[in-house]
Amino acid sequence: MIKKILVPVDGSAHSVKAVELASDLASKYDAEIILLHVLLRGHMPDGLKRALEVEVGQRKDGAKNLVNMPQEIMARVGSKKDAQLSIDELNFLGKYVLGSVARICQDKGVRKVEERVEEGNPANVVIKVAEDAGVDMIVMGNRGLSDLQGLLVGSVSNKVSHLAKCTCVTVR
Repeated sequence: MIKKILVPVDGSAHSVKAVELASDLASKYDAEIILLHVLLRGHMPDGLKRALEVEVGQRKDGAKNLVNMPQEIMARVGSKKDAQLSIDELNFLGKYVLGSVARICQDKGVRKVEERVEEGNPANVVIKVAEDAGVDMIVMGNRGLSDLQGLLVGSVSNKVSHLAKCTCVTVR
């Protein structure tokens, strides 16, 4: 039986698909969803950058944009470079993103949605949150928005699927 599902959200179109799938499962099994955004100090995930750069709901390639960032957020962080973003600004963005995808869960009938923003190595944080929360399943995008370093050292989803003690589902 599925009672708790962890969904890491990095701002990519794949993470939105993961939220949609997890929401469908949670609705069917009356499960709780834990939405997780992991902050990397001094680094804004590419998905958030794209959301700041694109004010419409669809990108040119047709993939869903995570959120339409309101002017308030664009004014606050839109012109800054990654290294200039404070941890408070990254936390603010993370909370905004989680709130946006939480609406997807609610629209699909999920009754209990928890939103968490954590800081650290994404794969390690996902594993720790999954173990601490006692989740039955992790649903995540198979390819987030990591840079070249992510390709060289392995993707977060690959690490999580090898280290997690629960069922892992990756979404394309």
